[in-house]
Amino acid sequence: MKDFVLELDRPRKLVFDFNAWDLIAEKYTPQKESQEFDLSQLNITTREVPFLAFAGLRWEDPELTEGRVKGMLNEQIREGRHTILSILGIVADAIFAQSGLKKVPVAVVGGEKKAPGPAAAIPGSRRRGK
Repeated sequence: MKDFVLELDRPRKLVFDFNAWDLIAEKYTPQKESQEFDLSQLNITTREVPFLAFAGLRWEDPELTEGRVKGMLNEQIREGRHTILSILGIVADAIFAQSGLKKVPVAVVGGEKKAPGPAAAIPGSRRRGK
């Protein structure tokens, strides 16, 4: 399987294993105990990029914090080594590849690119509003 690496303070490999999914599920599961984490309902925006990167990087460095990851990502953006969208692309590619979801092409909506989400990638899943 292809490695997905973010160049931060050093090359850091993203791994979305069960531990990473536990972190993601914990953050995005509705507060109602009767509901479980539903990947198809995860609406990933650029605001979630630092957390998702943190979840994928924590396997190698248990002392890593979400704040530290966000700081390293900001540093890369400020130095011109990455853009928010380039980071989102690497993180999204790792999530899709390591979860087994099929990635769908990016659609152009109203002149802006809309990132594919899991709901679009899972046959038979319902998208919001439907």
